[in-house]
Amino acid sequence: MDCNHNYLFTEGYFRCTKCSHQKYDKSYNKNNTKINLGLGISIIAIIVGLLFVNGIIEFNQENLDESYQSIPESVIEASGLSKDLVDETSNMIDQTQDEQREYLEPASSNKIIDDLKQIPDQIKKNNPLNEKPVIDKTELEILVHQFTNQYRIQHGLEPVSLDENLSIVARGHSKDMAIQDYFAHITPEGIDPTGRATKLGYNCQKIVGNLIYSGIGENIFQNNLYDTVWYVGDIPTSYDWNTQEEIAESTVDGWMNSQGHRKNILTGMFDREGIGVEIAKNDKVYITQNFC
Repeated sequence: MDCNHNYLFTEGYFRCTKCSHQKYDKSYNKNNTKINLGLGISIIAIIVGLLFVNGIIEFNQENLDESYQSIPESVIEASGLSKDLVDETSNMIDQTQDEQREYLEPASSNKIIDDLKQIPDQIKKNNPLNEKPVIDKTELEILVHQFTNQYRIQHGLEPVSLDENLSIVARGHSKDMAIQDYFAHITPEGIDPTGRATKLGYNCQKIVGNLIYSGIGENIFQNNLYDTVWYVGDIPTSYDWNTQEEIAESTVDGWMNSQGHRKNILTGMFDREGIGVEIAKNDKVYITQNFC
């Protein structure tokens, strides 16, 4: 059926009054948006005007004019400062690179290495707390002998005497270990404690009942002049040095905590001993104890 449309405009649409047909007016939203925007601006203008009239907002024309006039000068000053900063930074970089090139010449590099090698000695020299202690090897031998007898007495045994000839045998072995950098009862040449003593003309025999015991009993210990060393990079900066008493005590304690060495110290038929001390260049302390 045909309908002669009779439209009625409602909320952006044309609707037919006779049927359900409707059309949308595209200009409606645009016009409506313009109206709403204009209304918003008008309201803001009214509010600002009221604030201005009541003295809440004040405009200082002189300040505004000065601000506008200073803008170009500020921009020029800022650009000038930036240029100066860039130039100064560039000059500093060039100067630093030149200094590094001069400093890293072969001769200078060798000097740097030499200076670094001297730092540990300078630290020891300038800092008394880090100064390498002077060890009296003879006194250290006596201390080891005294600590050994303390343990023998504690276990009901007679103290042993300190035999100088047997100490010569012990010193020879400690010195050999320090020079050849090894730690063993048998030398690299294959000589045992009794063989070393015999080579120096020292013979040891013990008669116990119907038995004859021949040979040398031996304890060895590798100690150190310091317990701890602190480094900065690869450079030693501080040492925890040991005293003579600490070296002697830790040596004998170490032997007493080892079954075989403890047996030598607490063997009743031994009545004399020799002690030999040698200090290597790397601060290792070699101590040999021979019994007869």
